[in-house]
Amino acid sequence: MNLKPVKKNFYLNPIARMYLAALQLVKVLIAGRGFGKSFVNGISILTKVWQMPKSKGLFLGATYTQIFTNTLLPIKSAWAFFGYIEGIHYVVGIRPPKHFDSPFMKPGNYQNVITWWNGTTVVLASMDRPALNRGGNNDWVISDEALLIKKDEYDRNIAPSVRGSHTSLKGKPGHLSEEFTSSMPFGSFGQWLFDKKTAANNPENDTFYIEGTSWHNRKILGDEVLKKWHREMNPMIYLIEVMNYRIRQFGDVFYPALKEKHWYTDSDNFDYVDTLGANLNEFTRDCRWDKDYSRNMPLTISHDWGKFNCITIDQDHTDEIRFINAMHVHVEDSKIIDDLANDFCDYYHYHHENHKYVYQFGDKSGNNAEGNAKLNNFEQFATVLRKRGWTVTRMKTGDVNHLDRHTFISKLHREEDPRLPKLRYNALQCKDLRISLESARMKDTQKDKSSEKPKSGVKPEHATHYSDAHDYRLWHGVHDRIEEPDYTGHVDFG
Repeated sequence: MNLKPVKKNFYLNPIARMYLAALQLVKVLIAGRGFGKSFVNGISILTKVWQMPKSKGLFLGATYTQIFTNTLLPIKSAWAFFGYIEGIHYVVGIRPPKHFDSPFMKPGNYQNVITWWNGTTVVLASMDRPALNRGGNNDWVISDEALLIKKDEYDRNIAPSVRGSHTSLKGKPGHLSEEFTSSMPFGSFGQWLFDKKTAANNPENDTFYIEGTSWHNRKILGDEVLKKWHREMNPMIYLIEVMNYRIRQFGDVFYPALKEKHWYTDSDNFDYVDTLGANLNEFTRDCRWDKDYSRNMPLTISHDWGKFNCITIDQDHTDEIRFINAMHVHVEDSKIIDDLANDFCDYYHYHHENHKYVYQFGDKSGNNAEGNAKLNNFEQFATVLRKRGWTVTRMKTGDVNHLDRHTFISKLHREEDPRLPKLRYNALQCKDLRISLESARMKDTQKDKSSEKPKSGVKPEHATHYSDAHDYRLWHGVHDRIEEPDYTGHVDFG
């Protein structure tokens, strides 16, 4: 296939242009939502296709399913914009046609590989599938949403592989390059990217670092979209995801011992996911996708009730409580308790029939009925589940003193008391819970609940609702493991 470059006029915002034009081997772009990071990555891959035929590169994401369900689609759209058509100029996940040139280093299999007509191969790699990252040397690597990638794992598994696949590529532009694009790190993830900013101050480190906001891509997004985000988004999330602010922890946080170690992303069941092929975006996710979930164990849910109804979902492994999911509905979206209950049943439809048990926690307002309803909120939710084959057991419910739960949950997060379980949270399935927990502040001896007020500008799923559901579950479900026995009662020596 003899192709010649064709000039294509297109708009690229100034920050993106500077990033792509930079010649350093290590490059970092941290930019807001809608900046066009996927478009930039698409162009970066195309330049390597043209400049290093037959080369082998990695496109790295935090998870395999994230790449196939979210990231790859806009990158393909970028390639299509420049006239590259899947099945003609490149193929995904299949052995390439015989008329394609061979790469210098052929992959062991093509399940997670993009092959171009000129032999360039792009391995779609992820930190949750390290086995697919192995297989020889790489000429370059591009990491998407790098804040979700743990630096020690990258340094151990990825960086050493960037050493070149063939001597003829030595000295080519972009050869042995490492590129990182990401939204702004927040909370416990991605802080290592700021080390690259420091490294860029020294020319000897051959590092380029740049940041951009969503407003830099104003010509593409349009003022209406940007102003709508400003009106509707949680102010803190707007600052982080749109204005690309680096938010440092300030004041007293409600969960001071919650750290990076408590969150995990390795949670996809590839024995099932691989049966779906490369077009994962065509399927609706359900519990069969989840490796961190056991279909032979009961599920525990905890409610926070109101116009915004949410549940946390976990499984208790005795020595570890694993928060595997979080779901919500809002009356403003014309959704009611029944909708949330059905969403839960749909997702966990494939739970083992002999183990369809749910333990139900929550705050005391669940004992109230909505409007003229005959059942209270707890029973309304449970009734839907029972009709769909679940056995529901109401556990202890009720509000808890804020300072008491602050102290107790900090004890859980510190993991110093052997009587208490460890807590682990699925960072991908519990994104809203994470924002709720990491944004929660102390006000005197109370949790600051101002984010729940309509005029706060905070989306309900990012307010303290989820964190409260989380607290009720842990206090009522775990605190009795360290309660001191009462020896002051009546003793009968009969």
